[in-house]
Amino acid sequence: MDQEQLNLIIEKVVATLQKTNADTPILQPPPQNAQTKYAISARPSATGQAIPLEASARHVHLDKATVELLFGKGARLTPCRPLSQPGEFLAQERVKLVTQKGELASVAVLGPEREQTQVELSLTDARVLGLDIPVNLSGDLTGAADVTLVGRCGSVFAKGCVIAAKNHIHMTPSDASRFGVKNGDTVDVHVQTRRPLTFHEVAVRVKGSFALAMHLDFDEANACALKEGDRGTVISITAAPPCKNDCLQTPSPPAAVTDKLLTEEAARRFAQSGAKNLRITKKTIITPSAKDALREAGIIIEHVE
Repeated sequence: MDQEQLNLIIEKVVATLQKTNADTPILQPPPQNAQTKYAISARPSATGQAIPLEASARHVHLDKATVELLFGKGARLTPCRPLSQPGEFLAQERVKLVTQKGELASVAVLGPEREQTQVELSLTDARVLGLDIPVNLSGDLTGAADVTLVGRCGSVFAKGCVIAAKNHIHMTPSDASRFGVKNGDTVDVHVQTRRPLTFHEVAVRVKGSFALAMHLDFDEANACALKEGDRGTVISITAAPPCKNDCLQTPSPPAAVTDKLLTEEAARRFAQSGAKNLRITKKTIITPSAKDALREAGIIIEHVE
C-alpha cells in the first residue's frame, strides 16, 4: 500500500467519525417541572464517602396505652441495651404477632414509647403472616396492614400499623453538610460486599440527635450478604422537590390532621408535600414529635385565628 492509498483511507475514517458525531443526539436536561427526578448531581463533597450499614430486624414501636394493655396497668418499657441511634433502646419486653394466616413469636420491642404503634417487618416476614404491606418511611402508615399484638398480660388488635420500612440514612446536620445533602433528598448507595449491589433512592433523614448510619431490613441485608463493619458509598444524589411558587399557601391538610391535634404522622406527610409554611389555628395542639418532624424538615409554623 502506497502513501496515497493510506491517505485516502484516513480521509474516509475521519469523514465517517465526523458524520457519526453530527448524527449523535445531544442529551437535554430534564424539564424543570419533572415529577420524579430533581437535579441529579454528582457533588464531589458527597459522592465517594462511606456510610456505616446496619441491618434492622423485625420490631415494633408501641404507644403508652398499648404498652399497658400488653404488659399491665402502669407498665413502662424496660431498657435491655442501647441502640445505635441516641436515646433509643431494645426493650426486655417481647410480643407475638398474629394474623389468620400465621404468627411471629418473640418480636423485639424498641423504646422509648411513641405516639403511635408501628410494626416494621421485612417483606418475607409479611408473607409468613399473609400480609400485603407497603414500603414506607417510618412514621408513614399510609396503606399499613392490621395485626394482633400479644403480650404477657393481654392482646391488642392494631389496625393500620404494619409496614416494611423504606431503607434510609440517618444523618446529623453536620453529616448532611459534609455529604452535600439535605433532609428529604434521596441517594444511590453502592455496597461493595460479598454480593455487591446498589440501593437506589435511599431516603436521607436529618436530625440533630441522629447518628450516621444507613438502615436496611433483613431482606436487603441478606441480598447483599451484609456483615458487621460493611459500609456503603454514595454514588449519586437526587435533590428533594424544590419549593414551588405556591409553597407559602397551606395545602389541604392530610386526613390525620384535625383542628385540634397535629400528630407526627400528619407532620411528616405535610413535609412530603414540599411546602415550607404550615398555618394552623391557635387551638391546635402539636405533639412534641410532630414539632421535631416539622423542625427537621425546616417547616415554619404560622398560627392564625
